[in-house]
Amino acid sequence: MSTNDREVAHALIRKNYRITRLEGEGPAPFTYSRAVSGETRFALCRFEYRRGRLLTESDPAGFLVAGGVTAGRLSLTTRGHELRFAPGTPFAFPSHDAKTMESFDLVLGQVLLDRAAVERELGAMRLAAPGGLRSTATEAVSTALGRYWSDLVLHVHQNVVGNDAAMASPLVRASAFRSLVAAYLETFETNVVALGGDDGQAPLPSTVRRAREFIEQHAHDDIGVVEIAEAARVTPRALQLAFRRHLDSTPMAELRRARLRGAHGDLVMADPTLGHTVAGIALSWGFAHPGRFAAQYTVEFGRSPRDTLEA
Repeated sequence: MSTNDREVAHALIRKNYRITRLEGEGPAPFTYSRAVSGETRFALCRFEYRRGRLLTESDPAGFLVAGGVTAGRLSLTTRGHELRFAPGTPFAFPSHDAKTMESFDLVLGQVLLDRAAVERELGAMRLAAPGGLRSTATEAVSTALGRYWSDLVLHVHQNVVGNDAAMASPLVRASAFRSLVAAYLETFETNVVALGGDDGQAPLPSTVRRAREFIEQHAHDDIGVVEIAEAARVTPRALQLAFRRHLDSTPMAELRRARLRGAHGDLVMADPTLGHTVAGIALSWGFAHPGRFAAQYTVEFGRSPRDTLEA
């Protein structure tokens, strides 16, 4: 949605955010736009308010939200503490506190993560958030992790939500969501803690066999550690210990290799004269980034996927 009418823009902002106070002013010409793309678990949002100053006070959002300034200036104040963000610096919005934001000629990118979906994912990762998941700091824990987060968001923007074929794939959407969750938890401080309770003893090899059989049978489905562990009849943490001890690997690495094998089989049977492509086959197996797929495939099979397709 977009408009050149400042009053209409303010009405739209109040509609889309939990605004308790809003002030906006500036010269003409004025532009406001907001574009959201994604699915129920995650979405990317581009917010533009140009030209002029925008001041808002708002209550906590129902999502976990991380942002990054693309153009302009932004200051965020919560609990009396003000932070200023220049372009290129990612940050987490306060998840449980009211905030005041003041911006000038702002273009802002946002990542929205559904809180309930993230909390379900925590269980698969043997993590917990006592009292409900919340961010506990605004800035990234390190510059390096901030860059990692920004690079991942760019990948999701270009290769997932910006790709209709990728968004049509449940595997790709699930992989993007899990990657964003893991990166958010690593990049920004939260109240997440590791669950205890494992005795440190790895399960019997039969557990690993059950898990590997399930992976082979369901590699084309939307599965993760929690589903594999259920099939193996152990907890996700115990399954990870078993794979590390008996295979020196992880369940998700084994799933990736199974999907590579599936893609390999399709490439062998494919006919490029009928329109079959490496990118299309890779996408059908959950690999949204053709370059990364090609690199992983080459390591696994000793030749490029294009060579296999054209053989």
